[in-house]
Amino acid sequence: MRIRYRKERKRLMTQTKLSLWGRISAAAPDWTRSQYFALLVILSFLLLAYPFWPRNVLGLATLDIVLWGLLIASIHAVHHSRALFRIALFLAIPTFIADIIAFNNPTRDWLLISCLLDLSFIMFVTVVVIGNVMKQERVDTNKIFGAICGYILLGLLWALIYGALELTFPGSFNGTISTGHNDAPHFAAMDQFIYYSLVTLSTLGYGDITAATHSARSLSSTEALVGQLYMAILVARLIGLHIIESNRSSASE
Repeated sequence: MRIRYRKERKRLMTQTKLSLWGRISAAAPDWTRSQYFALLVILSFLLLAYPFWPRNVLGLATLDIVLWGLLIASIHAVHHSRALFRIALFLAIPTFIADIIAFNNPTRDWLLISCLLDLSFIMFVTVVVIGNVMKQERVDTNKIFGAICGYILLGLLWALIYGALELTFPGSFNGTISTGHNDAPHFAAMDQFIYYSLVTLSTLGYGDITAATHSARSLSSTEALVGQLYMAILVARLIGLHIIESNRSSASE
């Protein structure tokens, strides 16, 4: 009797929790239910808050928590496919472990390993997100959020590439401020590479940070080209889908 009572009580508690969560989800705006909403919030927070982050141990530990939140939000963004979800977990787990090791033992080797693993994971998520956005036939909030996430992820992806390049070949960029290996858990002054990457991706080109080597210049020009192609193809895709939807609506009427 006691075992049956406990099972029944547990079942009722589970149903109550699910019912409460269902009510909360139903009351939330539609745009918060997008599979890319959490990822967009984390990416926006990272871009806006990181330059003001303190470079002490507590600040860097908090930053790592935000970056791990980015990993989780990225996994959630691809959860619609079981195969993609498994690949995301396969890439995220060693990335998470390497980030912890690099934070506690910030040598050049571990910083580079951590950076490359972050790069592989972000590259996978970027390809999945952009591929899903381009594949969707309907222009809705989810597609718009995904397009924004894809653009920011491209900037973050190239920032990691520049960081790995600077760790492998120091002096690849002019105008960066080296803070030393012990000042950052991934690579020195990551915010400078995020800034340089977004400026290059949007082809602003302020010139305060410049590529100093052939490899850095080649990567920078490639990123600028990718940024322009992304915007051109995305806008053309959105306009094309909008025209198709308008024609379908007119035909149905």
